[in-house]
Amino acid sequence: MDLQTGLKTALKIKYQKLLKASEDLYLPSNLSHWDTRNNLSLPNLRQHEFRFVDKSDLHTWCVNEPVFLTDILSCDCKHNSSRRTVITLGVCGVGKTTTVQTCTLAWAEGKQYQDIQLLFPLTFWELNLIKRKVSLVELLKMFYPELKELDVSSLNKKNVWFVLDGLDEFNTPLNFSSPTVSDVSEESKVEFLVTSLIKGKLLPSAHIWITTRFSAATQIPESYVLKETKVEGFTDKQKEQHIQDIILDDDLANKVLDHVKISRSLDFLAEIPPISTIMANILKKHVAAVDDFKINPLSLTQIYSKLFEDSKVGVLGKLKELALLRLGEKSVMYESDLAKKDISVKEASAFSKKYPLVLREEKGLHSTSVFRFSQTSIQEFMAALAKLDKIETSNKESEQLRDLVDLATQGTDGELDVFLRFIFGLIKKRGTLAPSDRLFDHTKGKLLQEIVTYKAVSLFHALREYDREALLNEVKFFLRFGFSPIQGFTPMHWTFMIQRASNFEGMMDCFDMAVILRGDDYLLRQLPKLLKSKKATLGFSNLTDKSCPALAAVMSTETSYLRELDLGYNSITTCGIRTLVDGLTEPTCRLKKLKLPGCNVSAQSCKYLTKTLITQSKLEELDLSRNEIGNTGVQYLAIGLKSPNCRLEALRLSQCSFEYEGCSSLASALQENPGHLKVLDLSMNTIRDKGAIEFFKKVNVAQLSKLELYHCGLTMRSCAQIGEVLKNESSILVELNLSNNSLEDAGFARICEGMYAWCGLEKLNVARCGITSAGCCYLAKVLCSVSQLYRGWGQKSDWQAVELKELDISMNCLRDQGVSEIAGGLKNPYTQLKVLNLSNCNLTDVCCADLAVGLASKENLVSEINLSGNELQDRGVKKLCMGMKSPFCKLEKLSLRSCGLSSKSIPFLITALKSNPQHLTELLLMGNSLEDQSIKVLCELTKNQKYTLKTLDVSAD
Repeated sequence: MDLQTGLKTALKIKYQKLLKASEDLYLPSNLSHWDTRNNLSLPNLRQHEFRFVDKSDLHTWCVNEPVFLTDILSCDCKHNSSRRTVITLGVCGVGKTTTVQTCTLAWAEGKQYQDIQLLFPLTFWELNLIKRKVSLVELLKMFYPELKELDVSSLNKKNVWFVLDGLDEFNTPLNFSSPTVSDVSEESKVEFLVTSLIKGKLLPSAHIWITTRFSAATQIPESYVLKETKVEGFTDKQKEQHIQDIILDDDLANKVLDHVKISRSLDFLAEIPPISTIMANILKKHVAAVDDFKINPLSLTQIYSKLFEDSKVGVLGKLKELALLRLGEKSVMYESDLAKKDISVKEASAFSKKYPLVLREEKGLHSTSVFRFSQTSIQEFMAALAKLDKIETSNKESEQLRDLVDLATQGTDGELDVFLRFIFGLIKKRGTLAPSDRLFDHTKGKLLQEIVTYKAVSLFHALREYDREALLNEVKFFLRFGFSPIQGFTPMHWTFMIQRASNFEGMMDCFDMAVILRGDDYLLRQLPKLLKSKKATLGFSNLTDKSCPALAAVMSTETSYLRELDLGYNSITTCGIRTLVDGLTEPTCRLKKLKLPGCNVSAQSCKYLTKTLITQSKLEELDLSRNEIGNTGVQYLAIGLKSPNCRLEALRLSQCSFEYEGCSSLASALQENPGHLKVLDLSMNTIRDKGAIEFFKKVNVAQLSKLELYHCGLTMRSCAQIGEVLKNESSILVELNLSNNSLEDAGFARICEGMYAWCGLEKLNVARCGITSAGCCYLAKVLCSVSQLYRGWGQKSDWQAVELKELDISMNCLRDQGVSEIAGGLKNPYTQLKVLNLSNCNLTDVCCADLAVGLASKENLVSEINLSGNELQDRGVKKLCMGMKSPFCKLEKLSLRSCGLSSKSIPFLITALKSNPQHLTELLLMGNSLEDQSIKVLCELTKNQKYTLKTLDVSAD
C-alpha cells in the first residue's frame, strides 16, 4: 500500500466517524468563505467574537466576494517567497473544524481536491498533549500510526498540505523569532515545528492552511500570509433549513423562525450553528405552548436558562465555577482543568451525553478525552450564573454590579460584553434588584457616555436583557420636551441614542409587499418585519381572513412598533374583523391608525369595532370608507363614539350608504363625547339638508379641523349653519370640502359671509356646486378684503398662516365675468392664496388679461393654477403669458389641458419662461393641437439647467 492510499484510508475511517458524531448537533449544510485579500483590516481582531456577528451598531459592514473551498485548497503558493499560509477565521462554533473535516473526507474518499498529493490534518488541542521534543516525521506517525513507513521524500513534493485546525486552542503562543527547524527528522519543540512550517524553512514546498478564531490570528505575521478567508456561518436560507431539519414540523419551525427574527440580535447570533441549534430546541417547546400567532418573545438569557431547567446541581454547580474560573481562556478543557473544580472525566462525560447542547466531549491523541462548552456563550452564561451567586451572598449587590459595569467598559476589546448581558438577564429572572435600583441609571449614564463607541451597543444589550423597552421612555421624553431626561447629557447624545435605538431594533418606517408577492401566505412569513414597522401599507394585497389572526397577534404584542395599519381593498369578512378586534382590544395594543376602506365591512362588523372604540383609548384614526355599513353600522359605531374612553381624532365614513338616521346617531354620539374628533369625512352619503342641519345643531363643528361633505345632497338650506361656523372666532376648521352639492349662488353667499366676517379656513372646495358669476361677487369681496385678523392694517404676523391658501371652484359656470371678479383678490397685499383651480368654468380668453394682472402683482403668491377645460385658445395664453413674464409671478405649476391651443401658443410660453425662468416646474398641455416641432422646442427647455421646468405633459393631435 503506497503512502497516499494508506493516508486516505486512515483519514476516511477517522473523519467518517467524527462527522457522523457531530451531524446531529449542528452540521452546516453549506459554508461560505469570504476572501479579505490578504488584508487583516477587520476592526480589532482581539475584540469579543459577538462583535463580528452582531451588527446592531452604526458602522457599515463590507460584503466580500465568495471564495470556494476548491480555491483555497488549490491556491498557487509562491514558494520562492514567505507567503505560503492560508488562514481561515471564524467565531467559535461557526464551522471551521467542520469545514476542515468535510474537506479532508472529500479528499480521502476521492471526491474532490485530487490534485493534492498528501493532506495532513492536525489539531492544535492535540498538539498540546506532546510535551517532549519530536521530529515532524515522528509527530505525523503519532497522529497516523497506520503510516508505519513514512517516505520522507514524499513530504518534499509539491501539493502536500498541512491543515492546522484551531490555533486559538494552542497553549503556547507562536514565536517567529524562535529557533528554526529545516530537517523533517530533526527533533524540536512542537511550537518550533509549527513556526518553521509557516516560515517555509521546513518543507518549503508544502502548503499550510490554518483555522483560528479572530483573537489568535494576530500571532501570524502578515508577511507569511498568502490569503485570508472567513467562515460566515449560516445564510438566512441555511438558518431556516437548519431549524426546519431539527423541528420537522413546518408550522412550528416557522413560528420559531419568527421568534428569532423578531430580535435582530437573536437573528444575528443564529448564524452561528450551535446557537441556532440551541434556539431551535428550546423555542420549539416555547412556541408550541402559544396559541395561533401569539408572540411571547424570550431573551437570550431566558433561552439559555431553559437549557438547565431539569438539571441537578451536582456537576452543573462545579461546571459553573469552572466556567467563571476559565472566563476568557482557551475553550478546550483537559483533565487537569476539570480537576481544579473537582470534576472527574467520568462525571463530565456523563453530563455531556445528557446535555450535548451545553458540553461536548472529544477524543484524540493518546485516547485523551477533552471537553469544551458547545459555544463560548454557554461558558459565559454559566460564568454569569456563578458570579451572580457570589454577588447575591454579599450585602452589596448593587455596588458590586455597578463595579462590574465599570470594569466591562474599561477595556476596548469587550471581553465581558456577553457575560454582562447574561448578568442583567439573570438579575431580571431572579428578581435580584428592583427596577429603581441605582445600577440601571448608572448603566444608562455609562451608555450615553460611550454613545459613539461599540461599548454603547454592549450596554444596550445588557439593559435590554433586563427590560425590553430600556431607554425608550427616556427617548420619548427627549423627543417630546427637547432636553435630556438624564442630567449631564446634551441633545447631541440623544440624537445618537435615537439612531442607535433605531438600528438596534431594526425599525422600519413602512412595510409593504411587492405586487407579485401579495397574499396571505407571504404576509404570514413576514411577521417579524411587521412587528418592527411603524406603518404597514397592505392595501390591494389579496389578503383574506387567514391573515387576521397574525395581524391581531402583531398588534397586541407588547414589543410591536406597529402604529398604523392600512388593510384597504382586501377580502376581509365579519369573521376577520372580529379577529382583528380581539387584537385591538388587548391592553398591550398601541395601534393608532386603522384603515379598512373597501373591505366589505358590514354593519355586524361595526358591532365588533364598537368594542374597540369603547375599550381602546389609543386608537386615533378609523377609516371605514367605501363599505356598505348603512344606518345600522353607523348606529353601532355611535355607541362606541359616545364612550368617554373613545379618543378618536379622525373618522372617515365616505361612501358608507347611510342617510339621515345614521347621521343623527353620529351627531348625538359626538354631542355626548365632544372635544376629541378633529377630522370627519361623511362624503357620498345621502344625509341631505335634514341630516346636515341636525349635525350642525348638535356638534360643535368649530372644533373640527377638517370636514368632508362632498356629494351629500346638500342645498342652500345647509349653508346658513356652515356660514355660522366660519364666523366663529374660536373655530379651528382649516379644510372644508362641499363639492358636488347644489349650493348655488344663494348658498355660496352664506358661506362667503361667514368667511368675510372671520375665517381661519385654509382649504375650500366648492367644485360643481352650481355657482355662477353672481356667486363670484361674494367670493371677490372675501378675497379683496382685509381679513379681520389684520384689521387696522398692522404689521404682518404669523397669523398669515390662517388665510385661505387653496381654493377649488372648478366645474362651476363662472364665465369670464366671474373670474375677473376673483382676479382682483390676487392683488390683495395680505393674500395667502397659493392654489387656484378654475378648470371647466366656461372661460375664454377674455378673463386672461385680468388673471395676468393678478399674477404679475407684487402681492400675488399663487404657485399653482388650473385652467384646463376652458376655451382660452392661443389669444388667452398670449395674455396670460404677459403676467407670467413678470419677475413677481411665482407660478410653479400651470395646467392648460384641453384649452383649444395650437402651436402658436408655444412661442408665448417660451418667451415667458425665458423672462422668468426660475419658478415654473410643471406645464401641462395635453389635449391641445400641438405640432411635434413645437413640443420638441419645449422639451429642450427641460434639459437646460437655466430653467426649473422639469415636468412637461404634452401630446400631439
